[in-house]
Amino acid sequence: MFTSYPLRPLSLGLAGLATGLAFGACTAITNFADCKVDEDCAGAGSGYVCGAGGKCVAGGDDTTTTGGPGATIDPSTEPTTSTTTPTTTLSTETDPATTETSTTEAITSTTDETETTTTTTGEPVACTAHSECVATLGDDHVCGKAGQCVSALTTECQTFHWPGDKPSDKVVFVGSIMATSPPFDALVLPLQNAVQLAVEDFNANTDLPGGIKIAWIGCDDQGSAAKATAALTHLSETIGAPAVVGPIFSELVLALADQAKSSGTLMISPTASAKDITDLEDDGLVWRTIPSDVYQANAFADRIPQLQPEPTKVALLYKDDAYGNSLHMDAYARLVAENPGIEITNHKYPNPVGLSEAELLQMFGTVIAGAWGGPGEHPDTIGIIGTTEATNIILGFMNAWGAENPDPPLPRFVVSHGVVAALPDLIASAPAPLKPVLMQITEGVAPIIFDEANFNNFNIRYKIRFNDQDPITAASLSYDGAMVVMLAMAGVPEGETIDGKSIAAAIAKLVDKQGTVVSFGEVMGISLTFIKKARNALVTGGTVDLKGVSGALDFDLASGEVRVNLLGWGIDPDMGMPDVGVLDPKRMYVLGPAPSDEGMWVDLP
Repeated sequence: MFTSYPLRPLSLGLAGLATGLAFGACTAITNFADCKVDEDCAGAGSGYVCGAGGKCVAGGDDTTTTGGPGATIDPSTEPTTSTTTPTTTLSTETDPATTETSTTEAITSTTDETETTTTTTGEPVACTAHSECVATLGDDHVCGKAGQCVSALTTECQTFHWPGDKPSDKVVFVGSIMATSPPFDALVLPLQNAVQLAVEDFNANTDLPGGIKIAWIGCDDQGSAAKATAALTHLSETIGAPAVVGPIFSELVLALADQAKSSGTLMISPTASAKDITDLEDDGLVWRTIPSDVYQANAFADRIPQLQPEPTKVALLYKDDAYGNSLHMDAYARLVAENPGIEITNHKYPNPVGLSEAELLQMFGTVIAGAWGGPGEHPDTIGIIGTTEATNIILGFMNAWGAENPDPPLPRFVVSHGVVAALPDLIASAPAPLKPVLMQITEGVAPIIFDEANFNNFNIRYKIRFNDQDPITAASLSYDGAMVVMLAMAGVPEGETIDGKSIAAAIAKLVDKQGTVVSFGEVMGISLTFIKKARNALVTGGTVDLKGVSGALDFDLASGEVRVNLLGWGIDPDMGMPDVGVLDPKRMYVLGPAPSDEGMWVDLP
């Protein structure tokens, strides 16, 4: 699962970490998108200039003013969520323009899954270069893996960018598979935007050997395994993309792992944290930039007994998916083993994907009633292992508490990292009398997923690129995943095929502590120097040691995973706005020396 935190500016005071990073962290700049001259766009990254309409755009030789990376966004058409969708979305609703060739007429037919191009005799249009398909069928067509013209777009994959929005024969495709449609869009669109930003940053600052650039296709799985499967089939088998960023849900990564293995496609998930992913037989093709939940399970279980007053009766609720079931199993086992005096009950609730609101309300109500129990039986502590749906569960418990007369003692809530992102929304949606109460009794546990300096730099460039919108911290994991893939491509020896296995093998060149140190915050003027620095070291046979937006990218090459400490988050009232909740790090779970998955909680000053 994934974590995204609107952060309160505050020094952690431990190991040099700090958290004044995301929302509101750059208040000195009021509107990053506005400009009058090119110099006003300094800090956005290489190639940003002042474009049409007085907005900063990705310019240079690749500048465009009608869609694509250089397009501005009409405020009247912006979505109402906290993020902005990528600015170029090619739609299959309009038939692509076709022209007559010297031998046959190309006809495009659309099915539910993919668009295929055939001649009047029903034969596919053969090709050896993308330019052949573009000239005949339009910019949304490419020369596919089988040497036939195909559309880059399908029902699931509706976003496509050539480098600089200019069709080219010298490209490698990178795909992304993320649940970007409602109800996931507010938290997931920033992750997709971060992939787009990484691709644009790479293309603006460097290329792969031979002048090869990166083309990107974005797909929406809607949280569905069937749609994720269709998207991966299109990207890997039809297009021939060697690597995919995503999916974001553990359930879908597990569902697609065999398909990725059989197709030879590297998948790197920014947010799928279920521990079962570690031991997949995936030929080394499944990676992730978020740590396994094996660490979070121990941190979650170790935190509950430290609450004051000490818990005596704990109700554990968990979401019925790969993330919830796995994390609950380990946390529960540790709680029982370490705390024999605590009475613990377990309550599974349904995965909300595919269920109607009425069905969810009924099912959640049943689970809440069972966990709350009758008078005198209520738990004093409620642990919730799930995602953003848990905010409704917490409000349901508060309704049950408020319905009794006299009021029983208030429960405490401890939530997993998939819920932490939504805690400010919990306060925003709670009735006014409950807001201060919930701030006092609710806390969460989540891995550290940002580096202060690098995230600040990323935050500024994201705001410039996406019309002054704020990224969420989980976007750091998505940006890093995409950049790792592209830099690993640069590490594939020239002349060798860039495929999933060669990219996976080249990742070993990105984690060498004796290699060139590369930090994703390195900027000089408007140039992202870290990209070319890493690329040049890799193409000359060297190695690098990467520090990404999310922190040190110290992948374990056997498992394809990182290992980091965790934070314990509380909710504080925003300064001057007591009814608004902001996340505040209160403590850190410091892991023991590797390979230990245990640690200890340390209060932060």
